[in-house]
Amino acid sequence: MSAMSETYATLTELGIPGRFEAYPVGKAPAPPFFIYSVDDNGEFYTDNITFARFPRMHVELFEKVADPALETSVRDALEGAFGPVEQVGSWSQSEQCHIEQYDFTYTKEEES
Repeated sequence: MSAMSETYATLTELGIPGRFEAYPVGKAPAPPFFIYSVDDNGEFYTDNITFARFPRMHVELFEKVADPALETSVRDALEGAFGPVEQVGSWSQSEQCHIEQYDFTYTKEEES
């Protein structure tokens, strides 16, 4: 399973709809929903050689009002599947909703 498919599966198991990168304009479901993307590749070097590359995943949970129980469920599911998760919340004036952001490095070996 890839970083993207495993991230999607982990979050949809919580009953939250989601999509990679963005919904088409006007097609997003009512919150809560999530958007996920590959933010960057974390690269680890040894002796000036790239030793390994691990995708850095970014997830945004959109909520009409902050829901600490849901936010904790999302964090716990991500941490259970992938390890440590950085979490930051904010209000988006343009979207008129609370956005909780989760970032983590996918360190599992991806299947070819």
